[in-house]
Amino acid sequence: MWTDAQLQTYREQGFLFQPGLLSPQQIDELRTSTADLVNEKNNPEEVHIVREKSGPVRTVFCMHRRVEPWRSICRSEPIGGPVKQILGDDAYIFHSKLNLKESFEGTVWLWHQDYGYWQYDGVDDRLVSVLIMFGPNTIHNGCVLLVAGSHRWGVLDHYDDDVTTSYKQWCIQPEALRKHITDEDMIYPVVGQAGDVCFFDCNIVHGSNHNFSPAPRQTVIFAYSAIDNIPRGVENPRPDWVVSREYEPVTAGL
Repeated sequence: MWTDAQLQTYREQGFLFQPGLLSPQQIDELRTSTADLVNEKNNPEEVHIVREKSGPVRTVFCMHRRVEPWRSICRSEPIGGPVKQILGDDAYIFHSKLNLKESFEGTVWLWHQDYGYWQYDGVDDRLVSVLIMFGPNTIHNGCVLLVAGSHRWGVLDHYDDDVTTSYKQWCIQPEALRKHITDEDMIYPVVGQAGDVCFFDCNIVHGSNHNFSPAPRQTVIFAYSAIDNIPRGVENPRPDWVVSREYEPVTAGL
C-alpha cells in the first residue's frame, strides 16, 4: 500500500512512478505470455489483436480475464492495492491492453486524455491506469510522455484521427495543446526498465513517439474503474474487448 505522501504526490501531479515493483520472475512470465498471445497460441475469444499498418502487433486487448499471468498481476496487492486507495473503493478492469512497439516500426500514440474518449463510453472519470514495463522504455523507443498536473485541466477538445496509425485515436486539438503545454519541462518521460510501474489519472495528458530504436518497447496497461462506475447505455457502444461488460471486483480483499 502507498504512504500518505505517495498518495498526495499522485493527486498533485496526476501520476506516480514506482521503480522495481515487479520481480524478475514475474517479468519472465509476462514476456513468455506475450509471445504466446502475439503468436495467437490458444488465445481466448475475447482477446483482440490490432496490428501496425506494416504488420507487427501494435496492441493486444483483453488478456486480464482468462490468461495468466495477467489475471493474477492485475489482482495483486502491489498493483491493485494503490488502485483501491486512489479510487476509495473496489475496482473492476475497464480494459487491459499490451501496447507494443516493434523496433523501428512501432508508431505514435498522439497526445490525448484517456477520458477524452472514455466519456463517450458512458462512465464517470473515476478511473486510473497502471502501466507496467516488461522491457526497457526509453526516449528513443517511444516511452510514454506525461504532462504533470494536466489532470486538473478538465477534458480538453479532442478530434477523431483514423489516418495517422492503424488504430483510431481521439487526440487533443493542436490549439489546445499550444495553450496548455507552454514549456517542455512540463513533459515527463516515463523511462525505465522491466519491472517498473507507473500509475496515472484518466485525465492526464499523455502520448508517445515512434520507436526510432533497435529495442522493442513492451508495456501493459490495466485501466481500472470504481466498482459502481459501470458504462451507461450509449449509442454504438464499443466492443467488449475494449470496454468491458464484466465487472468482477478485482481488488476485493486487498
